[in-house]
Amino acid sequence: MKDVTFLVESVKKLLRRGATTHLLNMLTKVRPQDLAEAFKTLDESERNAAFRILADGHLPTAAGLVQEIHPTLRADLLRGMEPEAVARVLHGLSDDDIAGIVAERPDEERERLLSLMQRDASKEVQDLLEYDEETAGRIMTKRYVALPEETLVQEAIGAVQKAQAAEMVFYVYVVDDHARLSGVMSLRRLLTVPPGTPLREIMSTDVISVKAETDQEEVARIASRYDLLSVPVVDADNVLVGIITIDDIVDVMREEATEDFYKLAGTSDEERGLRSTLGAARIRLPWLFAAFAGGLLAALLIKAYAPLLGRATVLACFIPVVLGMGGNIGTQAATIMVRGLATGRITVLQTGQVIFKEIRIALLLGLIYGSLLGLAAVPIVGMGIAAGVAIGMSLLASMTMAAMVGSTLPVLLKTMHVDPAVATSPFVTTAVDLLGLLAFFGLASRQLVGG
Repeated sequence: MKDVTFLVESVKKLLRRGATTHLLNMLTKVRPQDLAEAFKTLDESERNAAFRILADGHLPTAAGLVQEIHPTLRADLLRGMEPEAVARVLHGLSDDDIAGIVAERPDEERERLLSLMQRDASKEVQDLLEYDEETAGRIMTKRYVALPEETLVQEAIGAVQKAQAAEMVFYVYVVDDHARLSGVMSLRRLLTVPPGTPLREIMSTDVISVKAETDQEEVARIASRYDLLSVPVVDADNVLVGIITIDDIVDVMREEATEDFYKLAGTSDEERGLRSTLGAARIRLPWLFAAFAGGLLAALLIKAYAPLLGRATVLACFIPVVLGMGGNIGTQAATIMVRGLATGRITVLQTGQVIFKEIRIALLLGLIYGSLLGLAAVPIVGMGIAAGVAIGMSLLASMTMAAMVGSTLPVLLKTMHVDPAVATSPFVTTAVDLLGLLAFFGLASRQLVGG
């Protein structure tokens, strides 16, 4: 962090002085990942000015920065640049990275960019753009090593040595006469067998592959489950059409986790790169409407019990703790279920066990805190023991229902093919507040006012 801070201050100082040559020399010595981190701190004018200097003076570093920086900031960097300049920056990136960047550009500029690329590269990028976003086909690369089954080991080693265009050669894939994927082997395996051995005799036929239409999040789960450094992509006839490498898999994991965390907070990843206050507010508006509507319903519910509150105003003292404890445990249950479903650690068949476990946890915690609240209610507001028990029971009921709602709602949304992450704040909190009020007034007020 200290180095990034020093880099940011240096960029600002050199830009103010107009020391273009010194700035370029400094930027070209910095890793693209560190540049991307530093550029997040610069304001828009500083970012654009520094990037223009890089794009004009050192294309490899400019391309690396474009590849590493957040998509919303990348759009700002490329905005206003001539298509010819953008094409020069993109030259040298992998096909899948180029496809992802080109897909972000306006339609009229997209065609121009493709026409400016070399014919082979343009064709490969266009092929990737045929697939839907967030699928295996969109993030795969066609730069891999695939050899026929009859290839000898010594020939395969020579092919790997010549495969300079291949992206991260972790495995050698083996195909039959019809280009269908039939086997795979690691480089280690390839180097430890006699050179005259045919690949079909040493390849592993238990190949884990995905279809081009497979969701990228599922690809990441598969790679994580089986500890794969790359995942082959096949079509409906099992023909090898590409591979997805570990760097793209890590990017998918990071993107999906970030997206889920934003949804857990009731917002969107889009807001991260927005400069407009109005735009950010527009993103949050629909998410907060559920909390607003739930608050109105809670107000109506409290109004319905206003006569009881009028006769026992001490009841109002305990509403915050009942709602707060219920909201916390509901959010905890929802977060565990959402992340479990997203990472594959919880399957649909296991959801019943997880829900039951969350309810048991809530019952245990509800008994503990309900007892503490009941005991505290007696000396704090001078309630009788029976009233204290009722207050404690209402907290127990609120926490139990909250855990049930928080763990069940994500599962219901998943079965409806809706992202479970939207089940958390503010939806779970709103539902838990309403149920908590019902439990509180239904149990506590009965003892206190003889309802």
